[in-house]
Amino acid sequence: MGRRGEHSKLEIECMALEAAETIIENEGYAGLSARKVATAIGYTVGSLYFVFRNLDELVLRINGRTLDQLYAALINALADCRYPQRCLLALGTAYLDFAAQHPHRWRMIFEHRPRDEDTSTEINKEKMERCYELVEKQLKALAARPEEEIVLAARALWSSVHGIAAMTITRNPHAEDVQLAHQLSMNLITHYLTGLSTTDFSNVIMQTAGRAVDYPK
Repeated sequence: MGRRGEHSKLEIECMALEAAETIIENEGYAGLSARKVATAIGYTVGSLYFVFRNLDELVLRINGRTLDQLYAALINALADCRYPQRCLLALGTAYLDFAAQHPHRWRMIFEHRPRDEDTSTEINKEKMERCYELVEKQLKALAARPEEEIVLAARALWSSVHGIAAMTITRNPHAEDVQLAHQLSMNLITHYLTGLSTTDFSNVIMQTAGRAVDYPK
C-alpha cells in the first residue's frame, strides 16, 4: 500500500470496499465501523467520508458487489444446464452454496436498514430482480402461463428457497447445516415442480407463497 495522498479517490474507494468486505467476512456486520475500515487502508475517517457519504452508502455498495457475485454464481450454475427442472435445482444449490460460503455478507443484504432516509436502494433492488428473472426463465420453459403468474410463481418459489437458507445457514454454518439446506431445497423444488405439472398453476402459487421466511427483527 502506498503512502497517504498517493491514491486517487477511485483507488481509495476500491481499497475501502475490499477492506470492509474482509472485516465483514471475519467479524460479521456488527464488527464493521468506519474507523476500522479507515485504519485498514491507512487513511482517516474523514478521508473515508470524502469518498462515501456515510456508512450506509458503504454498506449498500458492498451489498451491490455481493449481489453481483451471487448473480455470477447463479449464471455459472446454469452453464452446463439444458433442462428447466435441473436448472432450477442447480440454481437452488448455487444459492445455498453462496450463502454458506459468505454468510455474513449474504445476511447483510437483507438485514441492513439504512439510517439515512435519502440513501437509495433502487440499484440493489434491480440487481435482486436479475436473480428472480433467472428463475422466471426456467418456469416459462415449463409452463405456458400469463406473465404475471410466472413472476409471482418465481418469487413464491425463490422466497421459499431463501427461507430454507435463513433457517439452516447460520452466521458460521457447519457442514451438516449446509447439507440439510440442500436436502430441503431439493425436496421443495421437486415437489413444487410436480405440483406445477399436475395441478392448476394458480393453486400451486397460493400453496407455496406461504413458505417464505423473513429474518427476525
